Amino acid sequence: MRYVGMNWKFLFLLWTLFTFSPSHAAEKVEIVAAEGSVTMGDSAGKVSKPVQTKDMISAGNVLSTGPDAKAVVKVGSSGFLVMGKNSQVEINSVENKPGFFRQIKGVIYYALNSLKKNQHSMEVRTATTTIGIRGTRFIVSDEAERNEIGMRKGVVNVSSADGEFEIHKKSQQDEFEAFKQEGSVAIDKVKSDFEKYSAKNQSEFIEYKREFSLGANRMASFDGKRVVERPLSGETEKDMESFEEYADEWLKAVHD
Repeated sequence: MRYVGMNWKFLFLLWTLFTFSPSHAAEKVEIVAAEGSVTMGDSAGKVSKPVQTKDMISAGNVLSTGPDAKAVVKVGSSGFLVMGKNSQVEINSVENKPGFFRQIKGVIYYALNSLKKNQHSMEVRTATTTIGIRGTRFIVSDEAERNEIGMRKGVVNVSSADGEFEIHKKSQQDEFEAFKQEGSVAIDKVKSDFEKYSAKNQSEFIEYKREFSLGANRMASFDGKRVVERPLSGETEKDMESFEEYADEWLKAVHD
């Protein structure tokens, strides 16, 4: 009987260590900066109350910003979210996985620490995609006329919530821009060469995949299942710089 009792104690100790280890503990979510109307509500949208700097957010709640609002949110040891105006995100955990974000709408900048081997990867979910990350900086826009992911650094894995993407890569345009910058050929001849090259190779840059990777200084724009992958646009670059300037004090602490 004593032997059995010792086994139970040992098993209980293992369960305690596993349950409360850093990789399984719930992340503490804190508002570290807020301007304008920022509210917290339940996932059903039935309860909503104002929040401000230093307020703690319970897992499973939805953060919302008003038309003239923005906020910086610290998510435990995972990193930071910078929310733009008219944005909503649910910060939650599922299946013992920390760092589960459900972006409902708006524009949000994510700056997340690199993970150690024993830590779970994190995800950002939208209505149409799941973005798998292990430490990077990127921006997600989910608006009526603008649905895109823009990468600052690192790599993310983007998977479809339903069916395959039709991916149109703009790598031939990148090659053209690099060629043009060499300045060794007259611009009219360069344009002519590119038009011939593009017409010949257009079909080679369309792929059908359930998931794809997106790297630094690239972006993907979504129109249903159609995806255009290309270099960062001026608009996206400007948005990133605005978020980074606002949250600079906290983003300096991110190890990505």
